Amino acid sequence: MAKWLCTVCNIYVYDEEKGDPLTGISRNTRVSDFPDSWRCPVCGATKEKLAPISEEEYWQKARTYTDFTERKQEKRSILVGADNPQTVPELRQEYGVPLGLRGMGQGLTYLANFKELAKYRLRKRLITKHEDPVIETTFFGEKLSMPVLGAPMSGLSYVSNITEEDFANNILEGCKVAGTIGYTGNTSRDYERIHPAIMALKKVAGHGINIFKPQSQEVLLELIKQAESEKAVAIGVDIDGAGSVNFALAGKPVFRKTIDELKELKRSTSLPFIVKGVLCVEDALAAVETGADVIGVSNHGGRVLDSGRGVADALPEIVKAVREADGGEKVVITADGGVRTGFDVIKMLALGADFVLVGRPLAREAVSSGVEGVRRILEYIKTDLRVAMIMTSCNTLEDINENILVRETS
Repeated sequence: MAKWLCTVCNIYVYDEEKGDPLTGISRNTRVSDFPDSWRCPVCGATKEKLAPISEEEYWQKARTYTDFTERKQEKRSILVGADNPQTVPELRQEYGVPLGLRGMGQGLTYLANFKELAKYRLRKRLITKHEDPVIETTFFGEKLSMPVLGAPMSGLSYVSNITEEDFANNILEGCKVAGTIGYTGNTSRDYERIHPAIMALKKVAGHGINIFKPQSQEVLLELIKQAESEKAVAIGVDIDGAGSVNFALAGKPVFRKTIDELKELKRSTSLPFIVKGVLCVEDALAAVETGADVIGVSNHGGRVLDSGRGVADALPEIVKAVREADGGEKVVITADGGVRTGFDVIKMLALGADFVLVGRPLAREAVSSGVEGVRRILEYIKTDLRVAMIMTSCNTLEDINENILVRETS
């Protein structure tokens, strides 16, 4: 009988002869006979994501899956999947293979995002007049169901069975049906004429935001032109992609950018311009000087530099510097990094972000469950955010500020 591998997590293996007691599958059950409700116990993928593998590959993968199933329950009961910092294969870089959703090096920056957010506790306040929280907002004229956007991601085709265009489309369409907007990332894979992210943007009639790696000015100007032709909501540059290994290996060099170079990109378009990847005051003030409409406070999910700061640690000082700078009061500030729930969202908003970006949870669902999975996660986040606002007596987004936070001192 056949043996199978989950192409999403690349960890789960299944032997039809043995069955799988963990997921309730009896011996001698073919994958085609799995119930539609079956999900991969590692990443949540559906049975359609299982692919047949050879006997040799099965035994190579079996040890990794056995290690996963034998971990102590307390290490698996918090979250299971690609966004769990305690799931070791998704935390640290595995040298010699594509980085995927892992954190660079030892994963210290990735983990710092969770640790810094966890230092803040929400201050519960309930003896006030009850009102249903208003969480709707707008982003450059586009109505949003909440101040949450899908973060730019790409490269999933290197580690899962999905094309870059399909992945980008699932993110954009999933965000759209959830009442918000998704970003697209910038793959290092070759494409013929039109970038896969822009093809996906075309499918949603421009309801998305294109973010590009800091390649040459010539390449970026052409990509911005293509995005503008498809009526993107906004465009921008992911400045902390300057150290991208994938782009270097693909022969597509990436660079740090000067203020003048970013000004040139800003002048080239009528769309709102985003400088994403800011994590220090100096870069934030430089971004303001370029005329950027949006500053994205981010450490790229811990995927570009190990031993870096968590976003929640850097965000308050960056917000303060930007708001005090000439023209900085008009700049939109976004933040991402370790955001998994609506309770994380309200913390980032309280620390000064105008909008919060969610990444890995949407990536996991975009691959395993498509548009519907992305929508479902965003609806969970929306519900959590509404509850958090009720429990902290925030009736509007403007009510959310540092007063609802208590920072742990130890």
